Order: sequence, then structure tokens, then C-alpha cells
Amino acid sequence: MANGSTIDETTGNIRPLDHSGVFASALEPFTRSFFKEAGLESGMHVLDLCSGAGDVAFLAREVVGEAGRIVGFDSSPGLVRFANERAAHRNFKNVEFIESNFESISFPDQFDAVVGRLVLMYRRDPEADLRAVLPFVRPGGLVMLQELDLLAAKTVPIAREIDRTREWIRDVCHVAGVDLQMGPKLHPTLLAAGLAHIQMRTDGLIGGAGTFLPTLVSEIAAILAPLHPIGMANDGAAQTGRLEQQMRAELIKSGGVMSTAQVISAWARVRC
Repeated sequence: MANGSTIDETTGNIRPLDHSGVFASALEPFTRSFFKEAGLESGMHVLDLCSGAGDVAFLAREVVGEAGRIVGFDSSPGLVRFANERAAHRNFKNVEFIESNFESISFPDQFDAVVGRLVLMYRRDPEADLRAVLPFVRPGGLVMLQELDLLAAKTVPIAREIDRTREWIRDVCHVAGVDLQMGPKLHPTLLAAGLAHIQMRTDGLIGGAGTFLPTLVSEIAAILAPLHPIGMANDGAAQTGRLEQQMRAELIKSGGVMSTAQVISAWARVRC
């Protein structure tokens, strides 16, 4: 995590996984392509939900350019400071992060678009959160969200260590209250919030022993290890290097492939 913690210092809840550098990098091409397909354009003013370290906001800034504006919010003071430091380091004068949450956000003007990546899967009432945001999006403005289907990841043929690690990750997330299939639920959530003409796409990664996927999964396991009192946190298997080696060895032996969770994107426009 950017702030060295898996726990939100304000709420005590699990922090989103894509605050991890390697995971954010893995998602980057999907998010960049999604923004362009959904209709994000130069000059737009964008609201970024639960910005974390700012990775999604910086991708949106690539598209809207200097003529646009990005405002992101997060409940973690530490992450807000870090994201603003990153924006200043990049000399992004039109990117700003503020400390806030869904219950207290307020803006004097409306935005052309709202974006969020791996946000609703951590929320107790995604529909209510989305409804809280929509008043700040202009009529005809875009709502663009990306979430995961964590149950979609698999290995062919079955690999004991990889599959055991995935199950452990899912168990930790489930106990923490994370919705493992928020991605497929984006469509009904957007409908319930009053949006229509919803479009969707799905992305993912697949590869064998020579890819970075064992690194990705082992790092996520290491990040989550402090949240679990037994299993990987105690037996040492969550140490990134050791677990990664075990995964690569399995894939080399079987000649198989492993796939990631599916990244599901949904977008719609606010009614005029």
C-alpha cells in the first residue's frame, strides 16, 4: 500500500487492493482503454471516487489534458497528502485531492464525469453511495466505474499452491466485507441508482510461468497477510519471493496458465 498499511486509518476497514503499486500497474492499460471507449475527452472536469494514491486520477488527467480538471477524494488523510505530493511532483496543477467521504462530499459545481476503480466492492451500500455522487454530475455527464469479479480467476490445469493462495485471498476479503463479485453487480447497481443505457466490458490477464502474474498474486497475498491471524501470515508462505517461486515452479511443471480476476467496466450517462 502507498501508506504502508492495509487498514484505512479513519474507518478501520480494509484498504483497496489497487493501492498496491504492482496491482495499479496491472490495471492501468484496462483503465486507460476504458476511459477512451466510454467517452472521456479533453477539457472535461472529473470527480475521482476514493482516490487512494491517485493512480486513477492521473490516468484521467492523461485524457482530459491541461484544459481539464480532476478532483479526487479519500477518507484517509495520509493517502490524500501522498496523492497531492505525487500530483505536485508531476506538476499537475489541475489535479487536486481532498479529504472527504461519500457521506459528506459537497461541491459548488457539477462535473462532466465521475470515475471510480475498485471502490464499490468495499462499500456496504454501493447504491446509496452512487446516489450520493450523482447530484454532482451534470445532466448528460458520464459515470464510469471498474470493479472485480474475484471468483473468475483460475489456473489450467489446477495448481495446488496457486489455487490455495487465491482461496486464501478470497477468504480474507470476504471476512473483511469485500464483495467478491461487485463487477457483475455494476449493471443492477447503476440501474437502481437511476442510470440507463448502461454499457459494459470485461478485461483480464492470463499467462504462464514467464509472466508477472505470480508476482502479482504473491504480492497481494503478502499485503493481506497482516489481516489474517493464521495460515499464510504465520507459515511464512506469504513472503513474496518464496510464494512467487512456488507458483512459477507449479506452472513450469504443468505447462499451464493462470488468469487474473476479471476487471469489469460499466458506464452510463446521467439523464438530461
